[in-house]
Amino acid sequence: MSTYPPADDRLRHLIAQRINCHVDTWKLAFFIADAIRDDSDVCREIDRIGAAHAVGQPCGDRNCRSCFTITVTGVDS
Repeated sequence: MSTYPPADDRLRHLIAQRINCHVDTWKLAFFIADAIRDDSDVCREIDRIGAAHAVGQPCGDRNCRSCFTITVTGVDS
């Protein structure tokens, strides 16, 4: 049984799926997704947010749904 998107390329596929709603072709969506996924600043930010959440700390991103929910309700989603 296989899963889609493939685990070894999941981030690229997920980003491309979101971008594809706003561009004309999948090829362009994958091109943009590759650029985002390979950007070192993006990778560092994903790692920073993941590390903060892993230890139960707010990540500091004002658009983080998880941190907002905890702040408003006091309950982790």
